[in-house]
Amino acid sequence: MRELIERFSYRYQLWREDREAERWGPDAMRRNPLRYVALAALMSLVLDTAEPFVFHRAFDAMAIVHIPIALLFLILYQTKSKWAWYLVAAWVPFTFFAYWILRFAGYSRYQPRAHESSAFIVALFHVALSGALFMWLLRVRLRYFGYIEDENSQQT
Repeated sequence: MRELIERFSYRYQLWREDREAERWGPDAMRRNPLRYVALAALMSLVLDTAEPFVFHRAFDAMAIVHIPIALLFLILYQTKSKWAWYLVAAWVPFTFFAYWILRFAGYSRYQPRAHESSAFIVALFHVALSGALFMWLLRVRLRYFGYIEDENSQQT
């Protein structure tokens, strides 16, 4: 029975890879699946560092954490380390809980503006967005680790 399950899972993985190749092109499996996260990290890095100069605001409390984490992620991403995925997977729940802790602690940037009734809608949206991002990361995990193995085998 175990052999049947392993054979089925192997066939399923082949089918998924073929489907991805049909959908995104034959070189889709060779592209880094975390490239969108790298783009978001780069944009976040630029916005967080430019905010005091362009918008004339002091550094945000989270910007002090965002900048080193974004730099670390971009370095790990460039070196094709598996820790880049782990860093992003830890970053999603960290930002979720940091937002709500800062909001309930009274940090002014995260306080609701006029309507308290919208807080429930914002909470639902934030939970859905964080959950969707985390599920996407879990879906991309095997593709990213396969991409790293392929890149490392090509270098040697």
